[in-house]
Amino acid sequence: MRRLLRYLPALLLAPASAAGWLATSASPTQIQQSAFCQQQRCAAPDAYGRTWDYDLRATGSHVLRVQRESSDPASRVTSVSLLSANGAVNGEIDRRLFGDMQRAALGFVSNAGRPEPCYALDGSTYRVLSTAPDDRTAQLYCDWDEAYTRFVIEADRAYLARTAPAPVTISSGPTKLNTWAFTTCVGAGGTNSYLTMGEAARCTLRVTTKGEQSAVVKAELQYEIEYVQNGQYVKKLLPEKELWLPGRTPGPLDPRLTQQGRAIDLNVSLAVKKVPGRRVTSVNTIARLTFANGAVKTAYEPLLVR
Repeated sequence: MRRLLRYLPALLLAPASAAGWLATSASPTQIQQSAFCQQQRCAAPDAYGRTWDYDLRATGSHVLRVQRESSDPASRVTSVSLLSANGAVNGEIDRRLFGDMQRAALGFVSNAGRPEPCYALDGSTYRVLSTAPDDRTAQLYCDWDEAYTRFVIEADRAYLARTAPAPVTISSGPTKLNTWAFTTCVGAGGTNSYLTMGEAARCTLRVTTKGEQSAVVKAELQYEIEYVQNGQYVKKLLPEKELWLPGRTPGPLDPRLTQQGRAIDLNVSLAVKKVPGRRVTSVNTIARLTFANGAVKTAYEPLLVR
């Protein structure tokens, strides 16, 4: 259970016309051409799954991270983060950059406090900087690992659900994947939208399709993990694969699949073991689905680990 450490930030009220990237379908080009990226000389994004990472060449020690609902380029932004390299910490620069990032992501500054308390975190806690500054934002917080101190703006999931565009069902053409995202993880500690470090959980990846409707006849699953160890970022593909076939009785840890029309729920068993000196940030699922009409499609979706 995380221990929430709170302090009173300097708050600036949001103007009625506040805008920004958060909860919008901002494109990589829009972000790179923004005033923030022009000033910080953002490099071309390193894209993987639903995440875009922009190195800030103006400082050489910061990364702008933008995460979306899925890897669909039109999906909305769910979080915007400033990653500050621990080997080149400068409180004044971080404070200025975090303020500028808030203007870009929110259209206003919610927290203008000093960042120094964030550098003292031990990796097992995070610090809430601002809670619900507007209806689309859940919180601003910071956390820490061996490589970076992160300053994060997180979208409100209820707001995203309320403002989701009406789904457009395309019934003609070849079968394709339309949307995919993890919905819940159920473990001993309860139900969360993320995977808890050191705790086994069954997590559901919901996939929807478009084009010709067809039943799934095989699902092959593989995983990769992202972690920081000894100050180094590592992304590792695990060699083991899991297989789901219709009619096969699954074991306790085997994947399960249910399908209702165009909605496919893949329920998988996941766990991240605690390793000294290692902080896992994400478990990524690669789901390769084979349909009865012969179509084979792949969904790649990261799952946050806390």
